[in-house]
Amino acid sequence: MQRTLHLNLKGLEVTSVTSTNRALAFVRVSDGLLVHLPQTVANGDTLPLTVVYAGEPQDGLIIRSNKFGRRSFFADNWPDRSRYWFPSVDHPADKATVEFRVTLPSRYTVIANGRLHDVSDERNGNKSWHWIERTPIPTYCMVIGAAEFAETSVSSSSGVPITFYTFKEDAPYAHENFGRVAEMMAFFEKKIGPFPYEKLALVQSSTRYGGMENASAIFFAENSFGKGKTIEGTTAHEIAHQWFGDAVTAADWHHVWLSEGFATYGEALFYEHAEGQQKFREVMRRSRDNYFRFAERAGGPILDTTITNYMQLLNANNYAKAAWVLHMLRNVIGEDKFWQGLAAYYRQFKNGNALTQHFQAVMENISGKPLDWFFTQWLQQPGYPKLEGQWFWDSSAKTVALELRQIQAAEPFYLPLEIASQPGDSEKLHCEMKENYLRFVFSADKPPAKLEIDPDEKILMTVKLTNEMPAKASSQ
Repeated sequence: MQRTLHLNLKGLEVTSVTSTNRALAFVRVSDGLLVHLPQTVANGDTLPLTVVYAGEPQDGLIIRSNKFGRRSFFADNWPDRSRYWFPSVDHPADKATVEFRVTLPSRYTVIANGRLHDVSDERNGNKSWHWIERTPIPTYCMVIGAAEFAETSVSSSSGVPITFYTFKEDAPYAHENFGRVAEMMAFFEKKIGPFPYEKLALVQSSTRYGGMENASAIFFAENSFGKGKTIEGTTAHEIAHQWFGDAVTAADWHHVWLSEGFATYGEALFYEHAEGQQKFREVMRRSRDNYFRFAERAGGPILDTTITNYMQLLNANNYAKAAWVLHMLRNVIGEDKFWQGLAAYYRQFKNGNALTQHFQAVMENISGKPLDWFFTQWLQQPGYPKLEGQWFWDSSAKTVALELRQIQAAEPFYLPLEIASQPGDSEKLHCEMKENYLRFVFSADKPPAKLEIDPDEKILMTVKLTNEMPAKASSQ
């Protein structure tokens, strides 16, 4: 029970706070506004409040000239910058519905979350735009954008309206820049569930990020557009966020891998669907190499609660490594169970919040397997496995002996390994590496031309393997 409400609001002047026309006392505090409520309220209660405020936002709502020199207005909230332009509980665990009424000169088009309720002409030549989002979304996804846009409509197989909003000069390149948007939506709808919102707008904007997944109104950096450019991969990433990040939102910043890892892997999964295994592996290798570069200069696990600057969470742990965590999970529990688990997780937490343990519980329930070992080593343990080893063929015993060691500084990883004893061999040998050292012996009538560990690239690791030990005969 509480008698005060803390709202986040920075840098703007508040003139009044009312509830059903009753003036309420309030106090400005360093990071917001402390409102004295007319009655004691409990969690889950609803209380109407009206906050009247004014000023020029110092962040969050970006007012500037676009790359063509024309004035534009774009919200850019992540992680917690919505407080610079509207009062709220600015935390991802506090999701809400939202409406925006925006009045601007008639040359502007306004885009926002949700459905366009109406556009009305004002006497002074301005227009007022009224957008309504009736699905709860996190504050970092609550946005408006206004510019002199050209609009391009795209058909979707499910009937969800898709519209490109680009600056007029870049409008001829919209399809080329965004890529196969309708196909992306159809893929995720088939695999996860219906699109969570009433429309999808893809918007050229002033975001500081390459793309920002605002619910139903994705913003993209303005310089990504033009002749010969493509942001198809980024588009797939941001569309995947509509399911994971927007509809299912991490309840705590330190679990942001549930958003960014899912979207990064979602991009790879779309390319696997659209172009096949070669393209999929190319995308995953790029993520792997990105993570390896990061890991060489920065420690820490994915679930790193020591980070207090939320911008530092936008790192290769939460994007690239997290995508590989999902890829490895897919291989541990199997293709069908993986997709069933993703869809079940989405259904259970849609329009709400989740933590890592919630995702783990769903995947354990669907797969029927205990997965604590997996989530512990890949999310709570820093780094990745680094394997070094050698093998030799015993010409007398007709066997190959493989010796492997994990040499990383972190604790040893449990690794279910696959081994190919001939290039392109479809039949794999299987063994488990449970400690720092493994010796594995298998039959072979002749020495392998090449021994491959994890030939299908199912595990995030490095392997240095030699066969410098000479062919050896058994002692008599």
